[in-house]
Parts: sequence; C-alpha cells; structure tokens
Amino acid sequence: MPAYEGGKMSDIVKLRTEVVLSCIKGLEPPVVEYLESLNGSVITKQDMAALSMMSSPIPYSMKDLGKPLPVAEMVLPPDYQSYLSGHSKLSTSYLSDWPIANTSNRFGEHHPFNSKSNCCPLLHGGSWGEPHYIDHVFDFVRHEENEQLTKMFGASDNTPAHRHQQGERAKKLPLDFAKKFGNPRTSILSMYEKDIGRFNTFEEWEEAKREQLEENYGLLPFLFGMEWNTNEHNEKTIDILKDLAKTEDMDDPNAKILLNSLQAKSGITWDRLLRSWHDRFTPLKAWWMRPSDRHGPTTSPIVIEPHTHLIHPFIDDEEAHNYHWWEPYQAWGGVGRSEESLHSIFTQSYPEIDGPHMLAGSHFPEMARNEPENGHIHSSLSTGDLAFERRRSNWSHAANHHHLHPSQIMGQGGRMTIPPEAFSVSQLGRALQRTTDVGVARQGLFREEHPNSNTNFYALHNQHFVNSDNALAEKMKEMSIPLMQKYGANIFGTMGLGDRTANTIARGNVQQLAAAANYALMNGDGRVHPSSSKINPPVFNSGNTDAWGHNMMATLAWKPNKGNPTFDIKQEPFSILQRTAHEGLVRGVDPQFDKSPIQAKTREIHALSPGINGFPGLTSDLHKSDDDYEPTGVFESLIEPAHVIKNLDDLDTLKGFSGDWVVQKKPAGQHVLVKKKGKSVEPGSLHSKVKKSLKDSINGDVILDGYIDNDVLTVVDLLLHKGTDMSVEPLSDRVNTLRTLYETTENVHYPSPSSCVNTDETGLMKTIASMNSGDLLIRDATSTFMKGNEIHPKWILYPQDDISKSEIFPPLPEISIRGSEVILQYPAVYDPVVVKTAKDDEGIYVDSYDGLPYLVKQAESHFPLWSPVAALFVNEGNTLIHIDSYSPYPIKKASMDKAPQVVTDEEEGEKATISTIMRHARRAITNAEESMKEKKLIGQVENLTSKILELYAGEYGLEQTETGEWTVNEAIDDDIAEKFAFPRMNRASADGGAWSGMQADITAPMGPTEITDEENTTFGDPKQDEKPQETMEDMFKPLSMIVTTEDGDAILEVNEGKAILRYPGKEKDHEERENDVLPALRDDKAL
Repeated sequence: MPAYEGGKMSDIVKLRTEVVLSCIKGLEPPVVEYLESLNGSVITKQDMAALSMMSSPIPYSMKDLGKPLPVAEMVLPPDYQSYLSGHSKLSTSYLSDWPIANTSNRFGEHHPFNSKSNCCPLLHGGSWGEPHYIDHVFDFVRHEENEQLTKMFGASDNTPAHRHQQGERAKKLPLDFAKKFGNPRTSILSMYEKDIGRFNTFEEWEEAKREQLEENYGLLPFLFGMEWNTNEHNEKTIDILKDLAKTEDMDDPNAKILLNSLQAKSGITWDRLLRSWHDRFTPLKAWWMRPSDRHGPTTSPIVIEPHTHLIHPFIDDEEAHNYHWWEPYQAWGGVGRSEESLHSIFTQSYPEIDGPHMLAGSHFPEMARNEPENGHIHSSLSTGDLAFERRRSNWSHAANHHHLHPSQIMGQGGRMTIPPEAFSVSQLGRALQRTTDVGVARQGLFREEHPNSNTNFYALHNQHFVNSDNALAEKMKEMSIPLMQKYGANIFGTMGLGDRTANTIARGNVQQLAAAANYALMNGDGRVHPSSSKINPPVFNSGNTDAWGHNMMATLAWKPNKGNPTFDIKQEPFSILQRTAHEGLVRGVDPQFDKSPIQAKTREIHALSPGINGFPGLTSDLHKSDDDYEPTGVFESLIEPAHVIKNLDDLDTLKGFSGDWVVQKKPAGQHVLVKKKGKSVEPGSLHSKVKKSLKDSINGDVILDGYIDNDVLTVVDLLLHKGTDMSVEPLSDRVNTLRTLYETTENVHYPSPSSCVNTDETGLMKTIASMNSGDLLIRDATSTFMKGNEIHPKWILYPQDDISKSEIFPPLPEISIRGSEVILQYPAVYDPVVVKTAKDDEGIYVDSYDGLPYLVKQAESHFPLWSPVAALFVNEGNTLIHIDSYSPYPIKKASMDKAPQVVTDEEEGEKATISTIMRHARRAITNAEESMKEKKLIGQVENLTSKILELYAGEYGLEQTETGEWTVNEAIDDDIAEKFAFPRMNRASADGGAWSGMQADITAPMGPTEITDEENTTFGDPKQDEKPQETMEDMFKPLSMIVTTEDGDAILEVNEGKAILRYPGKEKDHEERENDVLPALRDDKAL
C-alpha cells in the first residue's frame, strides 16, 4: 500500500504515527490495528522502527523486571562454565532484582536504586560486597547487646523484632484503617522463629539465609517483608500479587478468592504483607521526597489518628515500634524528587503490580521543639515549601564543591558559606542564583522575606555548616590514623608518586573515609533524634549522588555498623559514584595531595550534563524535582527565540546545540496560541474562516503555536495533540506530527517541505540558502517547548533582508552596573555582554564591548533602549555616549538628572503607601521632639507595623537607640527623606527579558515622588544652569511596554515625566510573589 494516495496520507502511515506517538508518551499503542494494516504489505525500515518502540524515555527509564534481558544486553564471559553456572544474569524477576535502568535512561546505568550510584542507604556496600539491606534485615532479629544470646535463644526481648511485635499488638486498628494498613495476627518475629526452625543450627540457617537474601531478595520482597519465607513461597506470593493487580478492586470476588488462598499457597497473609509494605515504603517515600541535603525527621507528631504510630519514626520523642525501618534513611540525605517520579519507577519496574509527610528534620531539633514559634529559623521546612528546599539543596552541594571533579579542587579552598564573586558570575553560580538563594537570605525590592529564606535562618545555619565542616575534618583525621597504621600510609596518598591510577584510588579512599566520617558524626552525640541539640548535615551520603557524583575507583570499603563504621580493604579496586571532598578535607588526611596528580575529569556530573532540551540538568528538571512543571496540557505563554543573529558567521559562536535543526520561514502576522477544545476555539478574535477550518478539519483537542495574518493561520508548533501534552517531545517529532497527521486548508497552513526543513549541521547552510527571503526560525530539532518561559535558549531568529536586520528584536537585556562597567545579561544566555565605559572632557562614552560576537551586535542595536537607564548610574549619573564610526551619538545631558519615580496605579491613588507611612512616622518623632517607643509610635501612625519599621526605617532616616526606642537621624535632611527615592539596582526576571521599567532603579519609598528641589538630588549636573533647560517630556518620550516585576507582568507607561506600572485585573490587597532574582553585581547602596 503506498504511503500517500491521491496526495493524502494512507491509513498505514497514520497508524504508524499513532504507534510512535503513543510509545513516546507511554500510552498503549494501537499495535493490533497497526499489525493488521501491515498484513500483505512490504515492511519498511520505518515500520521496523515503530514496532521496536515499546516504552517512554521518561526521566528515569527502567526495565520491566518481569521480562528477560535482550540478547544484545547479555555480556558473555570468557569462562562459559561460569556463564552456565548462573554467575551472569540471563533474566530479571520481581523476586530477585532491584530496579534496573533501561538503555535509554538519561543517566546511563545510574539511578537512586543502583548500587554503583551510591544513593540508597539500603544498597550501600553493593559496589564491593553485600548490600546493607542484608545486615539490616538480620539486625531486626539480633540481640542488641549479645550476639551469642541470639544464636542460643533466637530473638529475645531486646531485639527490634520483639518491640515491633509489642507495638503491633498494643494498638489494633479500626476496620476502616485496617483495610488500608492491614491488621496482621502474625508478627514478623513469629515468621522468623518459624523460618529458623527449618534448620538444625543457627549457623546453618544464617548461611542459607544470607545466600537467599543476596540472590533472591529484590526491592519488592523487601518492602513486603518476605525475608523469612522460602524462595518457593515468595515466588507464589509474587504470582498472586500479579493476579490481584488484574482484578477490579479488593472487593472483586476474584480478589477475595486470591486473598483467601494467599496464606495456604505462600505462607503469609495479606494483612501481614500490607502492614509490612506501609512500615517500609513510608520511610522510603519520605527519603525519596525530602531535599538531598536534609537528614531524616526529628519531630514527634501529634497523635490524632489511629494510624499515626504507623507512619512516623518517633512518638512522644521516643523511637516508634517500627523505627528500625526508618533507621537507614535517618542519617542519609534525600533524593529530592517527587512522589510521582517514585511511582514512575515502580510502574516501569513492576508493571504487573501497580497498585508529604515527615519531609525532613531540623539541624537543631531540641531548639525547634522548645521554640516552635521560630520554626522558620531552625528548620525552613516548617513552612512546607518543599520545592524551594529541593532547589536550595543544589547550593548545598555546590558549596561543598561537589560540582568539581576531585582533580580540580587544588586552590579552591574549603566549604563555601557565601560564594565569592568568581563563583557568582560563573555559569553554575548564575544558574543557582536563578533558582534559589545562595548562602544568604533572598530578598527583593518591595517584597517580604521569603519564609524559607531569612536572615536569622542563615545566621544560625551558616555557622553550623562551618562548625560541621571542621568537625568532619577532625573526624576524618581521627579515623585515618589507625587505618594508615593497619594498611599503610599509601592507602590515602602516594607521597608524590607519579602513578596517576594509584593516586586516583587513594583519593577515592579519602572520599570513602569522608562518607564514613560523615555517617559517624550523624550517629554520635548529634544523632538524628528529637533530643539532639545539633545534627551534622548529610554532605557525602545522599539520595541524589547519581546526579552529583563523579565516578571514582577505591579499595577502602566501610559498613555503617549502627553508627560506628567498620573498614576493610578490597584486593581489587571497585567503581562507585562519589561526592568530591574539598581541598580542606583532603589536605587534612593527605597534606601532600597536590604532589600526587590524579586522573583528569572525563565528563561533567549528571546534574550539569545536557538533557533532552539542551539545558544542564541543574537548570531544567533537577531543580524542578522532575515533576514540578506546569500542569499537563496547560499552555499560557508564547516563546520567542533567545538568539538573534544578523550574520550567518555568528552561528559558529553559539554553543550547546545538538547539530540537528528545524529551519522554518517565519510567518507574517501576530504570534498566537490557538486552543481547540471540543467545538470551542480560542482566541475568540480569530477570523471566522480560521475557526471553521479548525473545527472541521481536526478531531480532538489541540493547542497550536502559530502566526495569524488576517484570515490565514500558519502553524509552527504542536503543543497538544488529541489531548496528549507534546511539550516534552523533541521539536522534530512535533513538526513531523503536524506534517503527517494534519492537512493544510485554505485558511490553516501547516509545515510543508517548502517552508520547513529538517537538516543536520552539514546541510544547514544549504537549507538556509534555499530559503533566501524573509526571516527564518532556526530551532534545535531536539528542543522541547519550555512551559512558562518566554525565551527559548535553543531557538534562533535570523532576519535576512536589510530592513529586518535594522529592526530591534527582543529579548532585551537585564541591566546592572559594576563601577564603570554596564553588565547586559540577556535572558537564557549565560554569558553577559560587558560594556566598558571611559570618560573624557565630553563625558562618559562606550570604550568597548566584551562578549559573544552576536550578542555584542545585539547590544549595540539595543543601545538606545538600555543606555538611558545605564546613564543614570554609571559613575553617579553622567552622560553616556555611543561611538559609531568615530561620530559620537550623545544621549541628552538632561537625561542624567533624575529617573522618573515609578509607581503602580494602585499606589497612585492609595495614600497609605510605604512612603506615606514612613513620612508620617518621621514627622511623629520630630513633632514629639524625643525618641519614641515602638508600641507608641505604631499607635500614632496609621498602618505602621514592626515589619515596616524593620525593612524601611534606615531608608527614611529612622534609627533605634540602645534602649530600643526610635529616633530621627539628624544627619538626613527632612526634605530628602520625604521627597527623594534612593536609587538601587534590581534584577529583572530571568525569563522576562528587558529592564524592569524604571522600577529596577528605584527602591523604597514606593509612592509617587515629585522632584521639586533640584539641589536635593544627587544626580544634578553642576553646570546645569549654564545649559538650556529641557523638560521631563523632552527627556522621556511616551512609551508603553510589558515588563516583568516582583508582582508579576505589568504595563509600563512613561509619559509626561512620570512612569507608572499598571497591573491589569490585580486586586489591591495582593500577595507579593517571590521571583527568582539575581542579586546585583554591585553593592546595593544608596548613591
């Protein structure tokens, strides 16, 4: 059957496309229908590719453990006898295996449940021997004081198993809770005693059980508590669980039959399985969700529900009966991802069994318990802003230099508390500052402090981090001495030997020591418990080492041993992901480490490696915790290209692109998002012919990105297809879907071979040459549609004709000042343009531009827009001139006098602004002719609060005496305090582009200010009287533009000497929203 009949797509092509799209989205593909359509047809390579697609490459792409390994993935050893004896795995199973990454997994083999990734505390040690979960299961039934008693009498009164049994018996659940949590009559202790009774001696039983747990005890059996059953019983249990998953629900007659047969066939009851699942899955989920720099919970809940004791590690500040299953995660940092991402791993790994509490504890649990009103100081998680905490954990990792490879630490010093300027202006530093605070409380103009980011929090925690780092260095040194005495000094350093491999292994051992020391500190006097006064943070042991770890070799192995690590040296080096130990820690163990060069970095950590959208993981999915994206299928904003090039040579200066492109003629008209839902089409302003064509030609709900020109809509992107969100799919797939499944009509045009071409790097120039007129959109074929952003870093606009090249295109830069330099930061572009200025008799002029060539050209074309703003602040506001062909183009001298005060339309008519309130406060003190107590002052001034005084007193000349009373700073003239706004630079939104109106240059007071006394301003020209005077209307031409502010998008109107921000449809009593704002690159001091 031909692919196209009469110019229309055949059914086989449509079905093939649906198969591909379904596989991409993880939906059930129409395989049967597709196979039937192939009957009697020639199988093409496209058909073979479509049939081979069976699952979705989502953030963690996992194998179905119920399916055999593909032959291509079986590694045959030279010794076939070993192969045949089962030493190499031929298949995987729900019973035996922990989750395994698919070949399409973004981090390769690494994920939180991989032993080499060094993420999960249960799998600790799996890289060099037995994983920790084996010891942990045995510890449950071991006598805590006397191992011999365990061997003689089995589990005694002093084992976790006995306390667990007592706890279960003491609190039976009501029927409605029992359905969810189970009400087991058989304890795990009873199952253990029955299991050990099958053997003649304890030693015989222990040897057999260890072998069983090592070879046939995966994650699923662990969570269901199946360790004291036989392999045969466990296999039957898994089979019954699979059958249960096929029933409608637990009230289904078939489900009841299965449950009734469970104990007889598998030796375990459903209630026992269900209770064990909740006992063990609850702490695992809490570990998965909490930030990666946070240890486990330390607070006791208020017991208000019958099941409270089942889901918390502490009750009344004492360990709960099920604490044993929380214990491995307590001194371990979290994964920092969402519950949905954990569910995704389980549904991929166990598809046949598919069926935010206690997020983290304070580093100061005793203080947090005694001062609950100061929870935001002791533990920022008290506000429940988990997304912010996950992002902030990235700073914790960077502060400890985990982004550096161990070969790069020389000269970098110890842990960063507040980053130096070199780090702040680096790509990583700027990315971190866009997503969270970096060692200091994050505040912005006109905003309250972020509840999870406040000065008191950092005053307390920064010193604690320093003390913890010092304690870690001491602990490492203390532990290293007996180890070097036992195994030799070369275990941690080769004393200048030139063997890079040996040096690298020694460094790996140092980092193993750091992890063990960190664990020991968190289980010593400052253990993770409600009674502790201080707890060290988990620096080297965290659930996201798959993202922040470097692959290293080591020979030093360690076991947790209940908080007192034990060590062993392996004869053969093992490979493991490790977090980098900074220079201070390494030098404490190996003072001459700088004389022992190690192997160089071969790749970035996964957190910084490019993802499918081309961004480093840190700036895309990781700081969003995989699932903190916009709702599926919801699109509210258009996206424009981040790069504008006017010469094709500039393409060579752009980095970070895949090399595969979609080149498309930029349509004429207005850029719009078109949404069709049912028979409704938005926007309503579309031409009636366009609406009718969309309704008649499209089945299902769609969202299209396109350009409307009168009665023609030209589509350039597909965001929603038949209700399926396509935004995370590569652009090439989205465009190909438009080509194959959508038919062009008279009024709706879709991409065609003449207007849109896919090409690689080799054919790019030829493709551009073939489209020799009009503007071109040159977009990375792998790029996704980044919801919520307005600028796309993987998209380029290329205006080809001279008229287009002379136009000014967005995005506009953010502006900041550093001495005599103007810093222009373009949205979504890491490298800024630095405009260096100089001064002569004529004034200040542009001396040079430093930056990427195409950005420099962009900055030069934007000069008329950014220079009036910058002119106000370079060297306290002199004339800024632009040199062009030796002919200076001066901006009017008067423009440096004073920027117009920016107010909102609400503030324009609202008398109780900060400015008004603080002026009244100053007058009240002045009229009283004496200092005033805060309570009295607040009582006399309407709307004045303690918070307003704390934030704005200094800017209005008020200060507190030693006794706490408020007085007026007589050094500040009243006229200045009442009429003048102190300038301070702000940073614009990372996504919005442009300077935030003149608002970016004005700080409190917020109200409108008129300049009536020129001698009271600091920007006046001393020669002003000798020159013709110009009015404000001359200085600032009428302007209206959309800008991004701390309060959201607004319309900036500059007219008649006044700049006003208008917020369409915003209520007066609105909540101020925290933006991701970069701190200024200069000191925020009043000029």
